[in-house]
Amino acid sequence: MTFGEYLKKLRKDSKLSQRELAEKSGISNAEISRIESGERKNPAPATLKSIAPHIGVTYEELLQRAGYIEEIVPHQGYTEKIYRDQDGSIIDIVKRANIMHQKDPDWANLSFRVAVSNLPPEDMKIIKAQTEALYKTLMEKNKKK
Repeated sequence: MTFGEYLKKLRKDSKLSQRELAEKSGISNAEISRIESGERKNPAPATLKSIAPHIGVTYEELLQRAGYIEEIVPHQGYTEKIYRDQDGSIIDIVKRANIMHQKDPDWANLSFRVAVSNLPPEDMKIIKAQTEALYKTLMEKNKKK
């Protein structure tokens, strides 16, 4: 079953027409039609996020069915779930970067400068390890408040 066929089945199981799903999700009727017909092979994650609540599945389930690959990234003290497209690129990375920049532009710019610097890999590992350690310490300190 193609992703388009899967989406169509979920929509019909939810007793919605394409037009009704479009109205509820804020996605155009034409875009829903393109996805269901297979014309749109790789729907954008934002589109899937808008559609999911109206057809009885989670955003994550739609991402997986659309071919995005789930990856669990272990960190010290927590894990992070990310999704990659068929090319291996992390999805929603632009959204994350924008959130980071809105919250603290100085930190976002510093992070970017470090990431694109010509520092040797050993130095990059030191910066990452020190940042992770400081983050963990401060998070634990703030939990106690």
